[in-house]
Amino acid sequence: MNSLSPRCATFRLKSSTLRSLCYLLFALVLSSCQETDTSVAEPQISFAKEVRPHAYYVEQAELWWEEVQRDTTSEMAWYHYYRACRNAQGTADWKEDFVHESPALRLGRDIVPLMERAIPNSFIYYFVSGSTGGVDANENLLKAYELNPDFTPIHGPMVTYAVGTHDGDLRKVVNANWYEADEMNPGLLAYAEDVLASVEPHGILLTQHDNDSYPAWMLQDVKEYRSDVWVINIDFLLMESYRDMVFDSLGIPPLTLNEIDVDEYRENWTNVVQHLLANPPKGRPVHIAITVSDEWYSGFEDRLSAVGLTYLLNGSEDHVRLRNAELWEKQFEWSRMTMEYPTYSNEANRKLIFQNYQIPLQWNLEHTEENAEYAKTLELLKH
Repeated sequence: MNSLSPRCATFRLKSSTLRSLCYLLFALVLSSCQETDTSVAEPQISFAKEVRPHAYYVEQAELWWEEVQRDTTSEMAWYHYYRACRNAQGTADWKEDFVHESPALRLGRDIVPLMERAIPNSFIYYFVSGSTGGVDANENLLKAYELNPDFTPIHGPMVTYAVGTHDGDLRKVVNANWYEADEMNPGLLAYAEDVLASVEPHGILLTQHDNDSYPAWMLQDVKEYRSDVWVINIDFLLMESYRDMVFDSLGIPPLTLNEIDVDEYRENWTNVVQHLLANPPKGRPVHIAITVSDEWYSGFEDRLSAVGLTYLLNGSEDHVRLRNAELWEKQFEWSRMTMEYPTYSNEANRKLIFQNYQIPLQWNLEHTEENAEYAKTLELLKH
């Protein structure tokens, strides 16, 4: 999921070993999950917060479907059934044929009509029907938010809706509520701060995942930190209306995506990222978060240089060296790179994303004479 390997001596981007390291780290996270008694239906949370094996989610979907059959009017049984199915699809790389693994598995769009018949006009029906489209959320989500703005899982989808509809005021309101709920891992906020600090003034930052996007948006809205940076999650660029708005605002030529099967979305991710990199906006430096898969910018490696926790497009060698030195002097604190936050459910993902600090640490080791502390921190991150 994340790009993890350190840079070479010249610190230009190389990606030949990133994917294998990523898979290894992901496997380690999965193997470290505690054994769970799956004989009973358990409350489900997003796999973006707590990683479990794919087989666990399949079994939980089966168990929650049994609960739904016992009481078709139970909103929470429907919710956990839906969440288990969505987690199962997410851990199957979002491929739609995951439903063939069990009769209990369904796509979100196929669960919604069942909910509408069983629990019409309910909070959970509005929430699921409004958010199951991912970045393409709809107004039913607003109805759910009006009914219960304190429901913990609604914050992320509401921010998604606000971003997709260009509603900055709504995003600020929701992020303020989300921050007050204290469910965002402080480590992810600390990491997001360092990512935003890595971006040039008024720069563009491309992100890809929940854990590299939502914390950054929260810092901008709640702490007013680096609000000059335009954080663009590349998922949203697959939406024609959003993509047209972004490209038009940045003076980038429009891009029409081909009709591609939903199971082959990677091709469209590649298309939007490479189109933006090939047509960089004037006056707005472009950065790619390290967490973005190198697959999407393949062919542009020679034009990308590691700056902090990002890759800067078309940065000169002298500028890159000065920016990295400045980040270590004024921003990065190696002590917090090894801190842990065990009370938060997404701590495993926080540990995974912190592996990316190896890249700026490696740079510092190559360019700093007194580097004992950096070497020690690098070894701690590796293990």
